[in-house]
Amino acid sequence: MAQLLSDIVKYCNERLDIGAFEDYENAFNGLQFQNSGSVSKVAAAVDASSEAIEKAVQRGADLLVVHHGLFWGKTIPVTHLIYEKYKQLMDHDLAIYSCHLPLDAHPEIGNNALLAQLLGLTEIEKAFELHNGKIGVIGNCSMERGAFKLFLESTFPRVIAMEFGPENIGKIGIVSGGSGMIIERASELDVSTVLIGECQQYHYNIARENHMNTYVCGHYATEIFGVKALGQEIAQKFSLPFEFIPTECPL
Repeated sequence: MAQLLSDIVKYCNERLDIGAFEDYENAFNGLQFQNSGSVSKVAAAVDASSEAIEKAVQRGADLLVVHHGLFWGKTIPVTHLIYEKYKQLMDHDLAIYSCHLPLDAHPEIGNNALLAQLLGLTEIEKAFELHNGKIGVIGNCSMERGAFKLFLESTFPRVIAMEFGPENIGKIGIVSGGSGMIIERASELDVSTVLIGECQQYHYNIARENHMNTYVCGHYATEIFGVKALGQEIAQKFSLPFEFIPTECPL
């Protein structure tokens, strides 16, 4: 049975507390593209890309929940590829709901909370201020470095390991996505290991000089967790079918 889009949007806005973060400029959190008003199937993807939209249409979804939405940075005209993307949404009555930093930071269904849960961390607390909120977590890990690396390699498609810290992981900081900046902040929190999505070349030297274990597990790969959890929660709450849509992003 189809559900009202407006009811789902209201639930998501409240569940994610989307007003709690001052996000990146023009990274609008909430309903970014409406449909005719009803939802019969929910899909989720990391990005509101043409690839994800095409796959959502093929799977019969009329709501696509994403982490990286349609709007970033400066205003651009709706022409060429942007026009084609919007036309596809309209032709197939597909709505887009996007949530960025609030979904990274959410204590239950956020990317970083779920990563911490996956790793079995204890004594978890929020950390790493960005804009006006803490988006990451720190916690204690009982694994030794070798076992930890093997676990990551079994979980993520690609892992870059820069192991300059202690053999026991101990206190670890986690921030998904484009999060290399935490390498510079971690030592202030007495953290000797970090798990991030991506980093810049110069972060290698910072990690080495700060004796930091650093595991880079992919921007995309570290951010599948939140949208998948949100989509599953919407589906359960509103008795709708759900499907997660993977894409071929290797980064």
